Amino acid sequence: MAVEREVACIYYKWEGECEKGREGTFRKACQTCKKYKAKKGNLPARQNLKRQKIEKIKEHDMEQMMRDY
Repeated sequence: MAVEREVACIYYKWEGECEKGREGTFRKACQTCKKYKAKKGNLPARQNLKRQKIEKIKEHDMEQMMRDY
């Protein structure tokens, strides 16, 4: 499973424009670019809701196990 880059690159200006002369589409070219460096202090384009749901389920299961014990 491939890791998706959720934070824009420091070379990414706007959709279709990259300082390195690349295609500059965040959902395509930026995902596989070798020159990718994440912008510091930027928020991700979207949150990983699947990971949050899994953590919530695990936490709930642990609480139930402790009650039953």
